[in-house]
Amino acid sequence: ELKSQNFDCVIFYKVGKFYELYHMDAVTGVSELGLVFMKGTWAHSGFPEIAFGRFSDVLVQKGHKVVRVEQTETPEMMEARCKSTNHPTKYDRVVRREVCRIITKGTQTYSVLDGDPSETHNKYLLCIKEKAEDCAGHQRIYGVCFVDTSVGKFYVGQFTDDRHSSRFRTLVAHYPPVQILFEKGNPSADTHKILKGSLSSAMQDSLISGSQFWNASKTLKTLIEGGYFEDKQNAESELTLPPVIKSMTSENDSLGLTPGENNELALSALGGCVFYLKKCFID
Repeated sequence: ELKSQNFDCVIFYKVGKFYELYHMDAVTGVSELGLVFMKGTWAHSGFPEIAFGRFSDVLVQKGHKVVRVEQTETPEMMEARCKSTNHPTKYDRVVRREVCRIITKGTQTYSVLDGDPSETHNKYLLCIKEKAEDCAGHQRIYGVCFVDTSVGKFYVGQFTDDRHSSRFRTLVAHYPPVQILFEKGNPSADTHKILKGSLSSAMQDSLISGSQFWNASKTLKTLIEGGYFEDKQNAESELTLPPVIKSMTSENDSLGLTPGENNELALSALGGCVFYLKKCFID
């Protein structure tokens, strides 16, 4: 089930003090990491848990996505769960495991488990949304959101560009992303040519409109209702959006739930980033 939900990823399953890889992931581990196949009727390889940071970084730098699956209950907890179930099946009598992290080039945080950075330059995750300003396509508007997950910095903005996308080309040249997110059916064919040409080395992922790539209103609602900017030390304090995001909301809406004029694409791009970081368990 976990593999079917993360078929484009290499899954590291925690088993005791080891991480193990199975089937096609085991083949990847042997070919890319130099692991050795274990005995058995199916492809199976693994390594000690202390080597997770090193091996996961090698795969991520080669363009793979890595999923870390941890044991989220002890054998004693499993037995107690089975006793509380009327008719436990053989699937219930297995220690529960859950996805705890998805690591990609654009979402590395270099925590204790991840290990030290293998490179010194910034690794930006870029989310973009585009809209044609006129029917002829001579002018277009871009909403962008850059994230450096290693230090937790977000850069959000929206700008008008010419038909050659000069400002957008300059932006990605100065701040080259390692991973790009965009909405399915967006951006334009011209922008896709830039992504496939100048940014061909970057990972590119398309998100489903609405459920994954949020509009501006859903982004603001999620940020506020999700408590992303709550004062944890003062529960009675009122929720306040950061000044940058607050400036992108309508002046007529004191709650900050209405996007401001000329900021909808930027907030939508921010929403795409927040969804993806949430999916990777680092929101």
